[in-house]
Amino acid sequence: MPSFLQDLRYGARSLRRSPGFTLATVLALGLGIGANAMLFSVVSALLLRPLPLPQPEQLVSVWGMSRDEGDANSGLARPDLEDLRQEVKSFAGLAAFNTAGVTLTGPGVDPERVEGAMVSEDFFRVVGVAPLLGRWLSAEEQLLNGPRAVVLSHGLWVRRFGGDAQVLGRTLELEGQSYSVVGVMPPGFDFPREGARDAVLLWAPLHANAFLRANWDNRGAHSLNAVARLVPGARLTQAQAEADAITTALAQEHPDSNSHRSVSLLGLQARLSAGTRRPALLLLGAVTLLLLIACVNVAQLLLARALARQQEFAVRTALGAGRGALVGQLLAEGSLLAFAGGALGLLLGVWGVDALNALLPEAAHQVQPVRVDGLALVYTAGLSVAVALLCGLAPLHTAASASLGGLLQSTRGTSAGRGALRWRAVLVSTQVALALVLLAGAGLLVRSAQRLAAVDPGYRPENITLLRVSLPDVRYADDAMAPFFNRLLERTRSLPGVESAALVTPGMVSGGAVSLSMDIPGRPTSPGERQSVAYRAMSDGVFTTLGIPLRRGRDITSRDDASAPAVVVVNEAFARRFFPGEEVLGRSIVIGYGDPLPREVVGVVGDVRARSLDVAAQPEVYAPQQQTPWPFSTLVVRSRLSPDQVAAAVKAELHQLDSQLPLPPPTTLEQSLERSVADRRFQRVLLLAFALTALALASLGIYGLMAYSVAQRRRELGIRLALGAMPRDVVRLVMRHALRMCAVGLGVGLVLALALSRVLEGLLYDVSATDPLTFAVVPLLLLGVVALASWLPARHASRVSPGEAMSAD
Repeated sequence: MPSFLQDLRYGARSLRRSPGFTLATVLALGLGIGANAMLFSVVSALLLRPLPLPQPEQLVSVWGMSRDEGDANSGLARPDLEDLRQEVKSFAGLAAFNTAGVTLTGPGVDPERVEGAMVSEDFFRVVGVAPLLGRWLSAEEQLLNGPRAVVLSHGLWVRRFGGDAQVLGRTLELEGQSYSVVGVMPPGFDFPREGARDAVLLWAPLHANAFLRANWDNRGAHSLNAVARLVPGARLTQAQAEADAITTALAQEHPDSNSHRSVSLLGLQARLSAGTRRPALLLLGAVTLLLLIACVNVAQLLLARALARQQEFAVRTALGAGRGALVGQLLAEGSLLAFAGGALGLLLGVWGVDALNALLPEAAHQVQPVRVDGLALVYTAGLSVAVALLCGLAPLHTAASASLGGLLQSTRGTSAGRGALRWRAVLVSTQVALALVLLAGAGLLVRSAQRLAAVDPGYRPENITLLRVSLPDVRYADDAMAPFFNRLLERTRSLPGVESAALVTPGMVSGGAVSLSMDIPGRPTSPGERQSVAYRAMSDGVFTTLGIPLRRGRDITSRDDASAPAVVVVNEAFARRFFPGEEVLGRSIVIGYGDPLPREVVGVVGDVRARSLDVAAQPEVYAPQQQTPWPFSTLVVRSRLSPDQVAAAVKAELHQLDSQLPLPPPTTLEQSLERSVADRRFQRVLLLAFALTALALASLGIYGLMAYSVAQRRRELGIRLALGAMPRDVVRLVMRHALRMCAVGLGVGLVLALALSRVLEGLLYDVSATDPLTFAVVPLLLLGVVALASWLPARHASRVSPGEAMSAD
């Protein structure tokens, strides 16, 4: 140990004497280790770090699936969940939940819209988190007409009640009804995040949701998600088999509602991270390549420094230093460099995670917070140890082979380092190959983004402000909703600066879509067969406000009220799918849960990408809002005023109509479109940043090698110039050597990039994983960077004075 401490002190003095080398090495390692620490933190949060819940490995996500909708998640009905809870013996408990925005009011405070979870009786017991104050919801409070109770989050308790420990028993109003506070959950608990727009701030019984109340025993109302806890020792496959047997029996017993339906079970953490697992692992692989490039760069610097220190090593060997002493010295210096690079990398990782959280798609935030945790620290420490060994052992061969006699016999050093030059050429080719892999991946994602940006969503999103308005069903009966929204719409349209306005439920892009069953009179279907379409209710003026073209027929008008014949407008995708080669105008359809009322198709509009910019238009049905009232709607306002100005003006009008209604912060349609492809932007931005960093490191490596090569060949180049060679000949000679190395790296890199590009297939939009343009432009770009990096030392070589070169040592 004393010897190693002495080696550390000597190494620190040696590194201080070479500040340029030390700074370049630490920066390269810091970038590589920092990027790895940052992405590993994401992988840790999604896949490795257990959820902050008791025995999280026992928690299972339970989803309903419909073969009529391509086995997509379509929720579960409350009666079906009750059957599963009672019959699946592998479940220690099963709880249903539904997340939605709720209007929160109370004496002396402004109304606000918060995210709430409507949960069943066993929810908190299944999750296993005890309240900080009070108790969980009781069985009596879960009855359809039972007492109304609510459990608060820690954040809402502090913000609304100032953290008052006497909060239990106090009341607040949810959707116009009084609820008694029975509990407060501990800090940080906001489960479930599935489907929630923001962190959940309160928990109420299932019957707090008007739709669930109206469809309490309806097996066709698939609106609930569920979480279960396995009994100790039970396997997920066993629970899945039991659930399959029950759903099969339900399909036979209730063919109209349960045919073609199944249940999917998956570990809760795996389910929450399903949409982000693959991109996170892909990006972790990308930063691993970046670290390899940084290590190759460092290896070049270490070889160059070892060559410069050959005389020192030779003298130490001649004085009796053995191989062990040299290894100890080099490992000490490598440890210092790795420690400094690891510390810088950890600092960059912590800063990077803060920036990364702003880029992460919403799906990643549903799992748990992303931070540099203990696993990330261990990972960073492991990388630092590996880098320390690299830094210590990379120059060992050069140091051990140095001898005083060899140095004295060398001809002015002209032959020194020829073997090292070959090794450095191999390292440069490796850098070029790895950089090409990263650049090709980034190029494919950039091409995908270009294609996506060129997609026509079917409407004009610019200057559109979106405002969500919700009515408590207790104070607004069905026949009062449409008149209220009509008055609000009339007031909004008369505001200064408003060009047009309309109402749509749910909102375009930001509001998702409601999927309803549909029947076409005269077309028989087998029992249990279910056709479904996306459904939206809207006022007059939506198509005009959004710029959606009317292809034929007529628009929805203000005359389409409850007393008028029931009508709908459909999109072109609907007409193509359900009436191919036929005229859809004048035909009748029946939509909804057992709704016997036929609706006439009176218009056809152009297709719109209403769910996400990267999801093709689906069949959609648009019904007049006055004929199908909903307790919430999105106000769509076209105006050149800022969203905040529009919101302030609308809020003033809203409070004149009802001062107890909140108006959440505004969004724009352009922001909604950006959020719909946020996961793609996240992948593209990070991979492009890593690729550009790799390109910079590779170009620095090439420049360093060529500068060193020119210095080693100084006498040779001087002789060439003395014998009549032109400066441009010397430039060509040096650059030809660099481009040969680059050609080898490009060849290997292209093979690797083509092989690895397949992993990007699911992340690309309308671009092949072997896109010819990308695989033509990226090598040319890399070749241009190599040419520039080698031209600078080549130009310096062409200006060598023959006399100075001949007299140089």
